Amino acid sequence: MVEKKIVGAMVAVATPFNEDYSIDYSSFEDNIKFMTNRGLTEGNSTLLIGGAGGEHPVLNVEERVKLMEVAVQAAANKVPVLTSIQHTDWREIIKMAKSAEDIGIFGCQLGPTYYYMPTKHDVLDLFTRVADSSNVNLMIYHTWWDGFVMDFELLDQLIAIPNVNSIKWSHGSIDKFREGLTRYSKKVAMIDNSGNHILSNIYGASGFITHLSSFWPEYPRSIWDALQSKDYEKARDLLLGFKSEWMEWVKKVVQETGGEGPFIKVAMELVGLKAGPPRPPSKVPSDNLIKELDKLLLKYKVPRNS
Repeated sequence: MVEKKIVGAMVAVATPFNEDYSIDYSSFEDNIKFMTNRGLTEGNSTLLIGGAGGEHPVLNVEERVKLMEVAVQAAANKVPVLTSIQHTDWREIIKMAKSAEDIGIFGCQLGPTYYYMPTKHDVLDLFTRVADSSNVNLMIYHTWWDGFVMDFELLDQLIAIPNVNSIKWSHGSIDKFREGLTRYSKKVAMIDNSGNHILSNIYGASGFITHLSSFWPEYPRSIWDALQSKDYEKARDLLLGFKSEWMEWVKKVVQETGGEGPFIKVAMELVGLKAGPPRPPSKVPSDNLIKELDKLLLKYKVPRNS
C-alpha cells in the first residue's frame, strides 16, 4: 500500500507568509488546491509539507500542526500528504507524530536529531521511541550532509521497525547511492533526493523530490510519466531543459540568502500564486535575480495562474 501511495513527484510544499511573517493559511490551502486541480493525484504525486521547502526550522510546533490540519483538508484525499517532524527535542517529535496520526497525515519524514552529532544508537533509539508512540508511517530522511552518514547496518535496523516503510534517499557516494536503491527498493518506497531521476528510477526508486510542482505541476508530472514508461531519452530531454536552467538560477539565489523558501516563493509569486516572503534571516532574492527567473519562465512558457 505504501509503495503504491508514495510514488511520483514528492512536492516540497512552501509555507506562505504574510508581510508580517505570520502564516497565510488561506493561501496555503489555495496553493494545495492549485496543485490538485492541475493534476496532482494519488499515483503520480505526494505532498511533503513542513519540510525544508516549507521552512520548518523557522516554524514552531503549533504552526506545524496547524499546517497538517489545513493540508489534509485541502488535499481532500486526492493526494497523500506527508509532513516533516524533525526537531532537536524528541518530545516535540513525538508530539508531532501523534498529531499527524490523529489528523490523518499519511506519513512523517524523520531524520536524526541535529545540532548534537548523534551515534547510530541515538538514531535507532529516536526512531524506536517515535514508532512506539505512534502508528503513523515513517520515512527515513538521510541527511548525510549534516555529518551523520547512515550505514546499511543501521538502515537494516530502521526498516525492521514496522512503522518505517520509506526512505528519502541520497548519499555522498554515488556507489553507495546505487547500492542503497538496490538493497532497499523492493522492501520500502525509495524517494530520490539527489536529482538523479533517471539513475534512481533504473535502480528502483518510486519517485523523486521536487520544488517545481509548487508552481508548474505539469512539468514534474511529465518527467514522472516518462520515467514510468522507461522513456529515458524523453526524461533526459525534459531534465536538460527547464530543470537544468532552474538549478543554475537557484545556485545564484543561495549565494544571496539561505534556505529553500526564497527561490520557491519567487517562482510561485511570478506565476500568480501567493507565497509571501521567507521568514528572516532568509530574504527575498534581488530584483535582478527575480527578473532573470521571470525571463526563464517566459522562455519555457510556464503557465501563469489567472
